Amino acid sequence: MKADVAILVFAPLKARRKNNSFDGNDNVGVLVVKQALEDEGITVDYCAPETAYKYKVILVSLTSTYDVFAFYQVVALRPSWAEGKREFKVFVGGFGMQNPMTIRKYIDYAWFGRFENEAAKIIGGILGGAVVSHKSLMVLPDICDVVINQANTLLPFPIKLNKKNKSHQCNEWTEDFIGCPNKCMFCHYTWARKHIGVVDEYVQSTLTGGGTPEILWRDIPSIKEKPGRIRTAIDGFSERLRTGYGKRITDQDIIDGIEHLGSFSGNVVATVYNICNMPGETEDDRQQLYSIIRKAKPKNRVVFVLHSTPFRPSPVTPMSHCAASLFPAWQSKRGGSARIIESDKLLALHSRSMESPYSHLMSLVVERATIGSDGLFHAICFASKLQTGTSAQKIKRVMANFDTGQYLKEYVDYKAIPTAFLKSYIDDSKINIMRDKVNKVAA
Repeated sequence: MKADVAILVFAPLKARRKNNSFDGNDNVGVLVVKQALEDEGITVDYCAPETAYKYKVILVSLTSTYDVFAFYQVVALRPSWAEGKREFKVFVGGFGMQNPMTIRKYIDYAWFGRFENEAAKIIGGILGGAVVSHKSLMVLPDICDVVINQANTLLPFPIKLNKKNKSHQCNEWTEDFIGCPNKCMFCHYTWARKHIGVVDEYVQSTLTGGGTPEILWRDIPSIKEKPGRIRTAIDGFSERLRTGYGKRITDQDIIDGIEHLGSFSGNVVATVYNICNMPGETEDDRQQLYSIIRKAKPKNRVVFVLHSTPFRPSPVTPMSHCAASLFPAWQSKRGGSARIIESDKLLALHSRSMESPYSHLMSLVVERATIGSDGLFHAICFASKLQTGTSAQKIKRVMANFDTGQYLKEYVDYKAIPTAFLKSYIDDSKINIMRDKVNKVAA
């Protein structure tokens, strides 16, 4: 049967995966939607940007804000994708669909949240020429309020994965939870996906077949056997910032965690994710963490790798109104400056692969985009002087030619946030109360 629907295959902006062919588990969400459509008799194919014209509906999955750039780069210069000339409908969703403003001319529908339960009805309606509507659907070019769609139950069936990519360690994935049981004020995931399931986790570990385990810091004392290597998170340099923004980890918790990892013979390596450049963060906050790490006295060797990711005022979170800071530039930590402490039993150092200020700015441009963002967004995608050079050089070029204020500033009026149209499963009035509390921490 000839397919009228196709999933767009396009190269990712970041070399975080070898391809975007969906042959492996790089994009389980696409496989879930594909299976939901085909279960209802809607055949789904794959296509490239240049072959999209063969189909009636093109599905585009954005796994992150960086995929927005990748999508734009492969379609924006193609006449067949131009607004008013497109002969097919473009339907975009995925976790990276948070603000469609930068790509509004190249898409017809933007979906927010889980889609598998509504896919057949919505896509079937579009194929049939119906006018479709849903509280989680935005029909472009109109920008309207939308509510992030939630799943009420876990997927009742496993998703089969095509194991062509040998780096993947499983052939089948079963969903055992959605969302995160925690409520960190800065985390888009926890406010965009309502937590369901009995598993007290936030990492779909079955997708990696049991590789390096990711564990909550609070659960480190419960580790009974030597792990070798773990991933965990503290998300804030000081106890003040962590507790104020919802990550309830005390300084003593950090010391106890390091010392517990050091209770096992041999070496234990912990990659510790951190949120840096938080609103209200000072050098005193940073030094507090370094001081606390130095107080830990593990019996055996622990390698503590601090991987700091800059804070983003992510949509629908209680911190979506906050100011963003591109500096300090943590990716510049190299050589001797990367080391926090080095002794026989404890090596603590900054990660070598942290995000640059320019990459940080790119994501802010998408998440806080308005109609006035078109010029900057297009330049980031195609301007020759922004395709080469260091992060600092590209930041300087952007600042010299564009006003970046709307992407970095604090929005005192919550209704003026560029993504105020996007609604969480939690009512705005409750989120606004939390925003008021956040302001006291940041002050």
